Amino acid sequence: MSDARVGQLQRLYDITGAQLAAFPSRAIGVLGVAGGNGLDLINPATTDAVYGYDINADYLAACEARYRDGLGERLHLIESSIDRTLAIERVDLLIANLIIEYVGAEEFAAFAAANAGAIGVLSCVIQRNDTAGFVSSTEYAASFDALATVSSDVDPETLDSALAAGGFAALGRYEYPLPNGKTLIRQDFRPS
Repeated sequence: MSDARVGQLQRLYDITGAQLAAFPSRAIGVLGVAGGNGLDLINPATTDAVYGYDINADYLAACEARYRDGLGERLHLIESSIDRTLAIERVDLLIANLIIEYVGAEEFAAFAAANAGAIGVLSCVIQRNDTAGFVSSTEYAASFDALATVSSDVDPETLDSALAAGGFAALGRYEYPLPNGKTLIRQDFRPS
């Protein structure tokens, strides 16, 4: 993701900054928080709580090590799968960047519908593979081959429809081309 030919990690960092700027929030949730890319952009003086959810305990430990000093007791990391059984804490902004491809649009919409009362704004990023496969071509590509078996492409219109059926209204869509022919698509929603 950080390879210069891919540019995904850097672009996601910038998008996270745009999400935080567009929706200033006292409470923020991050689905698939992994190592916490972008959490350093959160202003602890204006944020009461940050909830990070991830299925991988090692990622959560890395996130804890990187961001505990800056966010202090505001940082709450929760090991969990992202599905309709997860009940999240009340947040003004819920960020779901590059997680929907692993959960599936329908299951993600079911999760969102089950948590609609706890979500102020839902901001998602999905990946469109215009010319490249799911895993970008780099010297490390083979180590990510297994991801292709658990991920699927998500069409922005499919996500719009699934979330609309779950009671969410679309607020906007933004496209961010990457150097490898992929495009990251940010879609923002609000419970209606």
